[in-house]
Amino acid sequence: MSPKVTETPEALPPQNTPAAAERARPRMVLAHGEPAQAGLISRHFRRLGWEVHVAPSGPQARQLTLQLAPVAVVLHTDLPGESGWLTCDKLLRQSPGQKVILLTPLPAHERGAFAAFVGAAGLVGAADGIHALVDEVYGPALAAAG
Repeated sequence: MSPKVTETPEALPPQNTPAAAERARPRMVLAHGEPAQAGLISRHFRRLGWEVHVAPSGPQARQLTLQLAPVAVVLHTDLPGESGWLTCDKLLRQSPGQKVILLTPLPAHERGAFAAFVGAAGLVGAADGIHALVDEVYGPALAAAG
């Protein structure tokens, strides 16, 4: 007969540690070709409690998405080397169901059909501002995760 194994409190992972709190934060991958804009967006979401991982290119955003399984991926459409449109399409082929929101320098209504074509959950135009991006991220991304 094998002995009964019980976990002592010391063997259990602590619940109120910075590492435990970090795991509870929603995670985002952000790919933007302009470091200043990436910094502004990432700081805003970090203040809202998000764990943000910034990628300077589409391929790096896809790699981070596979590694981290984020709640949301935000891609600027004008990424260097590989557009955000193409990155979105490739990302959704490798991670079906992933929530991707595209940022475009054009008015969103002009590119909405193309965003739907590549499978994006949302599209935000530059003129729409950070609050429109927050609304997009919190809407479709967290509703799907919950």
